[in-house]
Amino acid sequence: MNTYLLINMRTKDEAKYNAVVDASIKLVNQLGFDGISISKIAGEANVSPATIYIYFENKEDLFTKLYIDIRKKMSQGAIKNLQEDMSVEEAFKSTWHDSFIFNLDHPDYLFYRERFEQTAMMQNINQEEFALYRFSIEILQRGIKEKVIKDLPIPFLASFAFVPIITLLRLHLDDVLKMDENRINQACQIAWSTIRK
Repeated sequence: MNTYLLINMRTKDEAKYNAVVDASIKLVNQLGFDGISISKIAGEANVSPATIYIYFENKEDLFTKLYIDIRKKMSQGAIKNLQEDMSVEEAFKSTWHDSFIFNLDHPDYLFYRERFEQTAMMQNINQEEFALYRFSIEILQRGIKEKVIKDLPIPFLASFAFVPIITLLRLHLDDVLKMDENRINQACQIAWSTIRK
């Protein structure tokens, strides 16, 4: 088989895979996990059910791999501007801001993540494999060690530092509060002020 045909096949395969991913996210966000079958995903993606089984073992495998992929993309979006010489405050604000912007640009990912985390499938997820999760823990621990963040339990600090991102995104997406760049920076500063020593 010549190189052109190989490249063309790979392109088609990637296109089908992406169609399955997009269809799955769309249907989950519309109907929830219980209302979806492989056949329904295949129909939405305009592929055969057999095609889906090339990439995924079953429906749960599909949903779980999508969640992991989304979390990894969220991590990449949030830490893309981190630099080694940043202070705790600079690193915190950079990650907070970029995380907010990434989720603002990809609300479908946010909705999927929220739905998935309410299911039993979450029991099979290891949070520590996600770079953003690890960084969030590390930056809080570093801040406590350097005495610039309050010496409180990490989950307690995280609930004030990072959880508000989801709340504010929801307010924005529900047209309750417009989160423009100025408001995002204000929210980031408030989050930092809440945990700093």
